[in-house]
Amino acid sequence: MGGAGDQRGVPSAPLRVAFDATLLGARFSGVERAVAHTLAALAATAPPQARLAAYVGERFDAYEAEFHPGGLDPTGRLALRRVPLDNANRLARLAWSQLSLARLARAAGDDLLHSPAYLCPLAGGLPRVLGLFDLIALDNPDLATRANRLNYGLWLPHCVRRAEAVVVPSEAVAEAVTRRWPAAAARLTVVPLGVEPRFAAAGEADVARVVERFRLPKRYVLWVGNVEPKKNVAVLLRAWSRAAELGLDLPQLVLAGALSWSSEGLCDDWLARGLQQQVRWLGRVADGDLPALYAGATAFAFPSLAEGFGLPPLEAMAAGVPVIAARIGALSEVVGEAGLLVPPDDADGWATALARVCDEPALAERLADAGRARAAEYSWERTARATWAVYAQVLGRKDEGMARKGKQGDDERMWAGGTADFDERTGRYKPARALIERIERWIKATGRNEFGDPPDTVYAGGNPLFDMRTGETRDRHDYILERHPEVREWEED
Repeated sequence: MGGAGDQRGVPSAPLRVAFDATLLGARFSGVERAVAHTLAALAATAPPQARLAAYVGERFDAYEAEFHPGGLDPTGRLALRRVPLDNANRLARLAWSQLSLARLARAAGDDLLHSPAYLCPLAGGLPRVLGLFDLIALDNPDLATRANRLNYGLWLPHCVRRAEAVVVPSEAVAEAVTRRWPAAAARLTVVPLGVEPRFAAAGEADVARVVERFRLPKRYVLWVGNVEPKKNVAVLLRAWSRAAELGLDLPQLVLAGALSWSSEGLCDDWLARGLQQQVRWLGRVADGDLPALYAGATAFAFPSLAEGFGLPPLEAMAAGVPVIAARIGALSEVVGEAGLLVPPDDADGWATALARVCDEPALAERLADAGRARAAEYSWERTARATWAVYAQVLGRKDEGMARKGKQGDDERMWAGGTADFDERTGRYKPARALIERIERWIKATGRNEFGDPPDTVYAGGNPLFDMRTGETRDRHDYILERHPEVREWEED
């Protein structure tokens, strides 16, 4: 990735982007945090010829005052478009996005619309970039609210099919998307999230202030998040109960986060286990206190059953705190070998791993150092630059060989179609005409069948494009490009 002045992958012609930021102020969550920091970083990294405008609702000012007191965009390069919308009302937000958003953006002269959080307008005539943080509501419905199950179950399939590009934060989410919608694979980009520098900057005085404010012990294990079923706080309660039975001495567990849906049973369990001294509930902590709260911890535990990325472990690693996380797809990607990974439901495993980190200084120091190095690979600037590259590619404004970043690092994947063609009739993204013509010439020159396979290939069901599980039919050229990526570089003799 280039430096601050590097604008590879961004357009040379003017680019006008509309960003749906109406989620900001609706509720406090990791998704809201990610949307806000992506937007701020997009403004900070915008090329000179680009214009970025964000639609915000009536609750945005209160959100900005609480979480971004210096302003969400100190650079002044972000234009805010205020709409008369109570953006805490989910139905009102959904209706506005479907009925008004694309129309307003088109009237403003925008070239592209970015809907960063799950849903985008199904019509409107503008190219759409859709952000998906996870598919938990569809793949793990017992871990999602009924409203999310209904909302995303109804709208998400249509949004994924209509969007010209789909951005996800991890390979785990990319795999989930392609399992459910194979035709979306050619439009998919993995753009990892970032971490703010402030999480690495808390000093001893900051830690002392937070410890005194919350009357914390000298040693504590921290957990951060909204308390809801997917966060699996229950396994930590079981781990602290088992620790006593196993003869393990664990520091106090500090839970920092608001009680969310279906958390009543967890509180009852806490009381029934008699953990009032061993487990402390802080509730939602002020955003400004988080860096020091992380930095003061002996260890950080994050046993989620499902995540699309995992910002809290990344923030803890940036703060130099040893991390123990659940061994699930996205968390394994983010934490890697820089932390200890434990099966999410193994209470004994959690008790043992936490005891090791808290009692073995050499292990704790090794994990802290590895975590800092791991966190240094992530930044919101890199997230933003990768997102600008997606915008450029959607509009066909890129160099012929420009690759999309798959991971932040050296893994790169090409767009299947290079410059995109979008079929409004089918709602599908197709390879560009020039590439389609190359594919057909390749088939003819190599004696392949119409699907790019050897002529004697026999397919179950007679057609390799039809997925009997989903009922969807793939684009033939997308199928060929996935199986034979060498076609992109093929030249006739």
